[in-house]
Amino acid sequence: MTSDICEHGILADACVPCAVAIWRAEDAKGEELTPMPKLTGGSSSYYTVAVERPTSGGAPYMTECNDIIEALNMEYDVANVFKAAWRIAALRQGKGKLGQDSPVYDAEKIVFFGNRIIERSK
Repeated sequence: MTSDICEHGILADACVPCAVAIWRAEDAKGEELTPMPKLTGGSSSYYTVAVERPTSGGAPYMTECNDIIEALNMEYDVANVFKAAWRIAALRQGKGKLGQDSPVYDAEKIVFFGNRIIERSK
């Protein structure tokens, strides 16, 4: 892979969906497989999104899930609900977490942390 920006707006050599597509194409052709990006626990392509038409106007921009969490000073449980919802939306767009092909796990996290928010708010 190269250090070009991919169709998802991130560095192509760090993009899991791009790596999976390349790997599948190479495998189908019987070619040597390009190494998959390593999951490091750091920022991932599924946490990055391009805002093409900002509601308030202005130029398009890139943002990350964590930037929004920090800007809104979210509590731990609220942040986990937000991240889980973000991953469900990313999965629907084909940019999900490596090895995750269903929204069920994240939906269960939303319920778990949603219940914590309710209990904390009583």
